Amino acid sequence: MKVSNYLNSLDPYAFAEVDKARKKAEREYSGGIIDFGVGDPTEPTPKKAVASGVENAVMKPDEGYPSYEGELNFRQAVSRWFEKRFDVEMDSETEITATLGSKQAVFCLPMAFVNPGDSVLIPDPGYPPYTTGAKQRGAEINFMPLSEGNDFLPDLDEIGSDVAKKSKIMWINYPNNPTSKVAPKSFLKEAIDFCQENDILLASDEAYSEMYYEDKREPISLFNLDGGLDVGLVFHSLSKRSNMTNYRIGFVTGKEENLNPFKEVQTNFHSGQSQILQSAAVGALSDEKHVEKMRSLYEEKRGILVPALKETGFEDIYSEGTFYVWAKVPEESSSLEAVKLLLNEKGLNTTPGSALTKTQGVADKFLRLALVRSVQKIEEAAERLRKEEMFK
Repeated sequence: MKVSNYLNSLDPYAFAEVDKARKKAEREYSGGIIDFGVGDPTEPTPKKAVASGVENAVMKPDEGYPSYEGELNFRQAVSRWFEKRFDVEMDSETEITATLGSKQAVFCLPMAFVNPGDSVLIPDPGYPPYTTGAKQRGAEINFMPLSEGNDFLPDLDEIGSDVAKKSKIMWINYPNNPTSKVAPKSFLKEAIDFCQENDILLASDEAYSEMYYEDKREPISLFNLDGGLDVGLVFHSLSKRSNMTNYRIGFVTGKEENLNPFKEVQTNFHSGQSQILQSAAVGALSDEKHVEKMRSLYEEKRGILVPALKETGFEDIYSEGTFYVWAKVPEESSSLEAVKLLLNEKGLNTTPGSALTKTQGVADKFLRLALVRSVQKIEEAAERLRKEEMFK
């Protein structure tokens, strides 16, 4: 049986390729590999989330299919959290829906708004499901390069009027994976105005909104700015905020008329998220102490690793938000060469920028390192880096 043209159009999933490279290095590097590749937190899920989920499983063992849009208590918890965090009121009845994590939601969004031949505007480098979801609809992909020269923000002036007219969705993601950039209000307002003028849905992936450092500003939401609610949808996940990657629980918020088409897709795509996992999310959303602890821990890790990278010969290093470090390799090296050096000489696995980009030259000179290993492992990695300079 021949596979579909759609499947043939997809590139290998970048993080799966990282995993293959790591396994190969594990067989060859005697000191043991320290993995900074995939952004999967290793700290435990907060106790409140676990307890809330277990309680639901024990007390309500006879529950059937969950609600397509999420249980009301989950949506109410999201509404309370969103108001407390961003000072924005979202109606739990009509403006919030549960998702099976962010990846599923991101992939499914084009099903609600995009027809074959329509354009989707996607940041590059960026999260691969922005692209795979658009391709599934037969969309024309128009990448918006996130270059160092433009402070890792899309240059909206570079989008031609013909492309803007046929675009249905623009994706933005701040704090940004992989560059760690936190977007200023001025850019978010510019994106809102651009999408209003061109009748484009602005999809804001805010999965890393709680991951910032004390010396940087607290990220805002798209909905904090005039026009954001009118033109946008906001995507969230508890994977990074609460170390709940295994729970696959997230949510999308937005004005009813913007959210309803997406909710209709959800109804046809799956039968709702488990009430047990939604209950766990309710517990996690009720607690900010573990989030504050998490931010402090990532800041500690950043403070250990970044100076060691600089001593090794890396030039500019960016780490504004998220739990990623976006490190620029010296001029004479490519990101792939730097990855090989780190694996073979230091036993450190990283993600090459070239695996995350479609635009030639935009991320080829960068590595992404996820600060998900323990403090002890980060310290060991720093010691390996400092043993000798890699780039002369």
